[in-house]
Amino acid sequence: MVDGPLRRVLAAIEDGAGSLAEVERATGLSRDVVAASVDHLLRLGRLEAHRIAAGCPAGGCAACLAGPPRDAPACDAASTGPGLVALTVRRGPTP
Repeated sequence: MVDGPLRRVLAAIEDGAGSLAEVERATGLSRDVVAASVDHLLRLGRLEAHRIAAGCPAGGCAACLAGPPRDAPACDAASTGPGLVALTVRRGPTP
């Protein structure tokens, strides 16, 4: 039986891969194939994505490594841009 990329990516995540790079190493697939597979598994409902709130440091923007330079407008901490996401495998038929 041949395992396609979707099954390989899903298995790597089930086995504890915590990043796309770890999925890449575990499966031997390219970054593009891993990313496309994760996107497809999300659309199929086999994976769920949950944004991880990092929050702002107690010192405000000035204490944030990603913060703006002094006297610049603050970042939008509630933005929907890139951020940390946890993936959860949903049980169901194998893709």
